[in-house]
Amino acid sequence: MSVDTVNAVPNQSLDPKISEIIDSTLDVTKPEPPNDYEQLLQVVVEALKFFPPLYIQSVFGPVRNWLPPHRADSEYTILDPWRPVRSLDYLVDLSVPAQSHAPGPWARTLLPPVIQNIFWRPSNYFQQADPYDNVTSFDREHWFFINGVATNEAVAEINSNLISQLFQRPVTVIHNETNSLLLDLLQCAVGKEFKTNPSLDKPQSMTEPAIKATIAILEALKDPQRDKVVVLCHSQGTIIAANVLRALQQCLCHIKTLREFPDGKSELALELIDELALSILCNEKVLAMTEDEVDDYLISAVKKLEVYTFANCADKMTYITHTTNEQGERIGLPYIENFANQFDLVARLGVLSPLRKTEPSVIRIDGATYEKQGLDAWGHLLNQHYLFGMEAFLNGQGRVSNPYQPVLKDTPPQQGNGETPPASSLPRLYQYHCGGRPAPYYE
Repeated sequence: MSVDTVNAVPNQSLDPKISEIIDSTLDVTKPEPPNDYEQLLQVVVEALKFFPPLYIQSVFGPVRNWLPPHRADSEYTILDPWRPVRSLDYLVDLSVPAQSHAPGPWARTLLPPVIQNIFWRPSNYFQQADPYDNVTSFDREHWFFINGVATNEAVAEINSNLISQLFQRPVTVIHNETNSLLLDLLQCAVGKEFKTNPSLDKPQSMTEPAIKATIAILEALKDPQRDKVVVLCHSQGTIIAANVLRALQQCLCHIKTLREFPDGKSELALELIDELALSILCNEKVLAMTEDEVDDYLISAVKKLEVYTFANCADKMTYITHTTNEQGERIGLPYIENFANQFDLVARLGVLSPLRKTEPSVIRIDGATYEKQGLDAWGHLLNQHYLFGMEAFLNGQGRVSNPYQPVLKDTPPQQGNGETPPASSLPRLYQYHCGGRPAPYYE
């Protein structure tokens, strides 16, 4: 079984022998055009072209829904006069710029914890139990959630709690801690436009939350006790997830290259993130495998992964590999599914961008897309504007219409990348509702 790794760009400094091996073993495409401020501006301008131009409503939803009463798991409840400490804490987190790493030893020694928590807010992980307060149910699966901008721990808990209720799974939250709304938006711009090749050594190469997400997800894919790794991501979390897929793709390229040229690691000029990924997925046993065994090993890892995006605002989220299933169809891995509201301004920066059709070199997102359209398709908040509608349909047993309908043939085929698979009438994600177990996407 062969594996075609897409979007691989050989390092120009490689030894000619290594370059020759890469050319013969991988499906290499030309480098993508460089990302820059001009391109970012183009994406933003196109996103703003919708009518009526109610941009605040496109994020927070219709004004009539802002006032209470609200559901307990609505993001609107983060500003609650009966919980003044939590509300004040959120406003501070949203407005005060903070470092996206832990304080240094002198700051930890001289400053009280309350000050440290205000000016240093690193990303972290926490576990959301399933609705039955069990963190070990579905032990063959590992579910992750990556949140978006302006999300402190309280909001991340609101989101992950509803996810666990909907699908009855424990969830590992890769908490992309807010460093203030201003810095969050800057992180989005950096992650969206300047992270083509992940590297910790380059200042504009990978954000801190993406590093932690890469470590967690690759460790789960490596675990032989897991047969499914499900990633749900929202808003900025989709940019982080896209960078994780790029890091994984780079790692698979290096594994195949090193198997053919074991002594060529120093010639690859690996960046720190590449070293990190290789240390997780690659070892001497892998390098000693035959080509078919390596392909099977890589497929066994990538086929576990399923990515479900909400308001995907990444510029590029593409399949890592292509392979052939038992029906002889060429499919992309990992499985990707996208959900978007028609008037969500953030979604229009990525999955719903007009540039996705007219300029696929600028916006390229693989996987089926499901869109909510009409008067109810305003808002960007994960629970309030996405999951509540899904929940009403899934719990309504046919009495409520499905809010997310497939957008067919929405992405032009890419040379060397095959066709985007047509979306089915119902998203695959729905099959996980109430502990459901859909059949494997690829055997």
